[in-house]
Amino acid sequence: METIYHNPRNSKASGPYHPAVETRAGGVRQLHVSGQGTFDPRSGERFLGDITGQARRAMENLKLVVEGSGFRMGDIVKVTLFLLDIGDSAKVNEVYREYFSAERFPARSIVGVKELPGGQAIEIDAVAVASLDEAD
Repeated sequence: METIYHNPRNSKASGPYHPAVETRAGGVRQLHVSGQGTFDPRSGERFLGDITGQARRAMENLKLVVEGSGFRMGDIVKVTLFLLDIGDSAKVNEVYREYFSAERFPARSIVGVKELPGGQAIEIDAVAVASLDEAD
């Protein structure tokens, strides 16, 4: 098995971890994406506005890491959403639907949490799978 540690451009880990780790074995590539929050790589600041804006920033960060690691958003098979307020699920779902095809929504869990880094209200992690033939 081969392991690749990804640090996509404009992605920043806030601790001792990589934004994504890819494994390759048996003709399959699997990408594990670390939790993506509301850090804006352009401004260098964390976006702490309304939940819709936070969800969009977190999804854009997820997309940046996935695509920057040579995968597509359509390769995502599992997503975990961590929310400070489960009541925000409907607003988050509106944004979430912009990034995935209804025919190919990934499996998903939503976890209510007491606290997230930097005061953000959402964090998203994911797993993507693709054929080794699709490697960059």
